[in-house]
Amino acid sequence: MDVVVFGIALGELSIGDVRSIAFDLSRANASTADEIETTRAVLTIEQSLRRTHRMPNAAAAALAAATTVQEVALHARVELPDHDVTRVARAAAQLARGLVATSGPGVDEALRCLGRSWHRLPCCADLAAV
Repeated sequence: MDVVVFGIALGELSIGDVRSIAFDLSRANASTADEIETTRAVLTIEQSLRRTHRMPNAAAAALAAATTVQEVALHARVELPDHDVTRVARAAAQLARGLVATSGPGVDEALRCLGRSWHRLPCCADLAAV
């Protein structure tokens, strides 16, 4: 999956989908061990982005992903800030950064970690399968 496909899929979410994904995200990080695993995944992606000089591309992808989630909420007339929308927008931004990283030691595992709550998006099925 690439970041463009992910961005398109985000734009097709309903506010119900956003709320469901927010619930899935909260369940995926329910324990301290889960939070540590997520932090390691984020750090792995950040290292890869620095090593490959893709930080600006990742920042743009993250902003686009978060903005798309917010636009879904605004289209559904949800008043922002909204806890679920914020959770999903932040997670989408992190996943988009990982999709820009694409390769490097541990990046595939990091993407699977960050993607485990995104099974509601067909384009993320490979990431969420683990």
